[in-house]
Amino acid sequence: MFSHDWTPAIALVGLLLAIIQWVISLGKAKRERDSDLTGWGSDVIDLMAELETHCDPIVKDGTLDRAAVERLSFQASALVDKGRLFFPNVKNNQQDEGIRTKILDEVLRACYAARYLSAHGVTNNRALREQVWAMRKRFVELLQQEMRPSLRKVGKDHIGQHVEMEPALWVKHRRKLVLAGDANGPKANYTGD
Repeated sequence: MFSHDWTPAIALVGLLLAIIQWVISLGKAKRERDSDLTGWGSDVIDLMAELETHCDPIVKDGTLDRAAVERLSFQASALVDKGRLFFPNVKNNQQDEGIRTKILDEVLRACYAARYLSAHGVTNNRALREQVWAMRKRFVELLQQEMRPSLRKVGKDHIGQHVEMEPALWVKHRRKLVLAGDANGPKANYTGD
């Protein structure tokens, strides 16, 4: 059917296709890992943000739900172990189990902060809130370092501006927001026809 002259060419084409398929599968595996790592990181950030709020809430009329804070503690503990799927312990000649990576230290700090808050029930703890805020910042920076090749590249033209904490000081917009229920809004007299 085929002459023997074509056999090396067919083998070469087959080899090239196999290499291309292998490269594509490596890229897909990396994208899946990045997706899983992003999901894990998002869960950690959500946990830290909630924990921060429990430490020193702006709304002072409630009581601390210590059981909810304890749930944050065991969620953080689980996230440490889930994080080991991405960041295994660094082996040290003197230790069998190895040493946890820096990024997981921040998650463990969240676990310990939640345990402390749950055990002591101290609210209005501004110093603890600042510690949790700082650990979240460090965590995000470490996560960005790990994901650097996958992050979107930004330049100086993307630099944001200072955002006032007081909404009354924000720049007024030219266009007025009009909602369907507003008296002077579109279809204000809509009767359902």
